Amino acid sequence: MAARYRARRPRASPLWQCLHACLDDFHAAYPAKYAKNLGPLRPEASGHFLSFLRCGDLAHGFTRIRCTDCAHEYLLPFTCKRRGVCPSCHQRRTVESAQFITTDVCQPLPHRHLVITVPKALRWIFRRERQHLRLLFDAVRETLLHWMQERTGRPTGEVAAVAALHTFGAYLVSHPHVHVLAASGVFDETGAFHLAASGGKVELAELFRHVILRRLVDERIIESWQAHRFLSWRHSGFHVDAGEAPLAADDAPGRQRLAEYLLRAPLSLEKMSWNATTRTVLYRSARSWHTKRNSEIFSGPDFIAALSEHIPDKYAQTIRYYGRYSNKSRGQRARAAARRGPNNPEQPVTIIPAAPTRAQRRTWRALIIRVWGADPLRCPCCGGLMHRAGVIRKPDAIRAWLTRLGLWEGAIAIPPAHAPPFTDKGLWGVDAWDGHIVEFEPGSEREGLPTRRRSKSPRERHLSYTWEDCDLQDQEIDQPV
Repeated sequence: MAARYRARRPRASPLWQCLHACLDDFHAAYPAKYAKNLGPLRPEASGHFLSFLRCGDLAHGFTRIRCTDCAHEYLLPFTCKRRGVCPSCHQRRTVESAQFITTDVCQPLPHRHLVITVPKALRWIFRRERQHLRLLFDAVRETLLHWMQERTGRPTGEVAAVAALHTFGAYLVSHPHVHVLAASGVFDETGAFHLAASGGKVELAELFRHVILRRLVDERIIESWQAHRFLSWRHSGFHVDAGEAPLAADDAPGRQRLAEYLLRAPLSLEKMSWNATTRTVLYRSARSWHTKRNSEIFSGPDFIAALSEHIPDKYAQTIRYYGRYSNKSRGQRARAAARRGPNNPEQPVTIIPAAPTRAQRRTWRALIIRVWGADPLRCPCCGGLMHRAGVIRKPDAIRAWLTRLGLWEGAIAIPPAHAPPFTDKGLWGVDAWDGHIVEFEPGSEREGLPTRRRSKSPRERHLSYTWEDCDLQDQEIDQPV
């Protein structure tokens, strides 16, 4: 049986419930509690949180998707298209960008995955002054170029790399570091690729330490005596993880997975559980060497503050392309190939595809098919192709539609669900996914709820109906487009 598309339930998300319950408390407590470490509250953070609360919510507008053959119809809500906060919209960006990197940027060559980090003593520089994050990009580019040239013996070689900046670590702590997907070698002037010898991870970390400290001194962020102190440390804290072995040249699926890992969201809903009674968040991750636990408990405002730190600034670049993979280099090669033409036998023509236009990028339908394996425009009743029948944006029209269909929940300002009365029999929690009550065993209150995502249960009454079930006409509510 073919998979069937089912819209997500945004208000069942533990992140939505946390923001809805504690966003006002976070704003009220920010000047006194969080501004000292995080600086002034950025408008990007507040705007992203409010947009996420409206993302996927039918009460804020939707598109009617209708089958012209059997009149089956469902409602498709609008999305926020924000990065950093909304896991759904961020995942769409991730899949789209990873596909572009795999097919249009990376060439069939061996690739390495490098993770370059800075010590804790320097992380405060990038935490409050986010404009200094560009220094990490610049230092990684310079370090990678000199390291690859030294490993291949080509002092004029050109690297080919994609770098992604992460400001988050486990449990959403501030941990600025850079992930690099780089070809395992350099290109010479003739375009030939020279493979670099294996190893050299210690030399790469030491070179990065000197480069980033020099740049920090040049920018007058730290003093010279501080840089000499960092250079004198035996265990400097500058670390490079180069993996076990490079990816093979023909491993395109591996590069796709690696590109998606580079562009992943700061948090995962599968690791998060929201307890409405205590207004706390239980977040699971790998076992911490510091706390010796595999979970952390946040208050609602503390969790929102930790997440706000990893929202990128407006127009900030979190992905950069270097050397052979830069936009300039790919464009120059494409123009040179076009000038040579296909009839020149002396120089082989290698067509380098340009960056896709907006119309060529993956559509919403293609992304849903790739991620979920279900076609959202394939009618589940007759198998026909569904089309857009209209867009509902007016508040009165939205409420009229959803009230008749039994889907009206109000525009965000709904009271939180009441918790069951407290008893002395034991501690309990409410599962954020299906609303069931789970009782904890004595002494296991820190373990929280299971975080593995469960399969979505059918909700035919809410997401699937025929036109005969609704006596509203297009002319009464809104004109189709």
